[in-house]
Amino acid sequence: MLDIEDFEAVFPHGVTYAPGIVQQIQEFQHALGGRTYFERLLDLLKVKGASNEARIYPPKSHQQLHDLHQRIISAETSLHNKHCLIFYLLKDLSPQIHEATELATGFARNVHLEKRFWTFIEGLWALDHLEFRTAVENLTHPSIIPTFPDDIMYTLLKGRDRLGSVGLQKATEDDILPLAYYNCVKPPLEEQKVRDEFAKYLAGRNVTETFYWIRTRPEYEQKPLMEILMEQTLEKSAWLSGVEDGAYTREEKAMEFVSLPFSDEEEEFIEKFLTEGKGRSYQGAQDTVLMRRMAMGKLTEVAGETATRGRRVDGVSWEMLKDGVKGGLGPRKDEEAFIV
Repeated sequence: MLDIEDFEAVFPHGVTYAPGIVQQIQEFQHALGGRTYFERLLDLLKVKGASNEARIYPPKSHQQLHDLHQRIISAETSLHNKHCLIFYLLKDLSPQIHEATELATGFARNVHLEKRFWTFIEGLWALDHLEFRTAVENLTHPSIIPTFPDDIMYTLLKGRDRLGSVGLQKATEDDILPLAYYNCVKPPLEEQKVRDEFAKYLAGRNVTETFYWIRTRPEYEQKPLMEILMEQTLEKSAWLSGVEDGAYTREEKAMEFVSLPFSDEEEEFIEKFLTEGKGRSYQGAQDTVLMRRMAMGKLTEVAGETATRGRRVDGVSWEMLKDGVKGGLGPRKDEEAFIV
């Protein structure tokens, strides 16, 4: 088996990080918020110097590569972890060596790197290079113990917006990747910014699915997440900032929201949010409240509504609808509660 402490054996032919490779990795670092997942892994495995402000990756010279190699082999971590770290570095350098067997692949075979570790590093390397589809295909493998799950979810949610900074383009079919990762890995979404971004993403795909997902979350999370669902459904700035799917319009989302089976507590919270809270400024907030009341058969409340002044649609306005409800109720409109 290959002696990983032998630098020349691990990095043959004087292979090193050329300026072009260094620049590309730095661009990926910037797109990932300043730090690659390889650097996070170095830190997690307690490689000396990994948490310092002075970067040890990417190594900018042959000597810096040698120093990084020494840090890895002297780290207080298992041998297979060291194999993983070196395998990652060799994936960076493999394009420089034109042989029948890729440099990184040859190393993995020589040290008998377990398939699960091989797969994990392949996924992490792809993620660091913003190859999201390849990353998800590898990082959702059932043999892998999830590592950095919330961070990875956040990258999948936000990283596609940063592809342009490294000269890459979004692929519409990759929009499913965050959901695929969530369903396979079940990241805990412990950090609020990750949880909020996932809620926004899910609300843009399916209002009903988002509602039932919110109910699976701890109780203290549910109201803030419900506010996000309302914002993504009704707030103009939210739905204008995304790509409107012609098969799932804002109007359809709003109608779907109105028809959800809210509990009494949820109903009270939503109505208060849309009439007294931040949501009162959302486009169609009052319309949503009235539509919900009509859907639930709260006709006396509809008849007694005085604040709503909606625009006319197909010759019909809220005033005409309320007049119709009043006429239909007759004297019952004065009852305190009339539920059909």
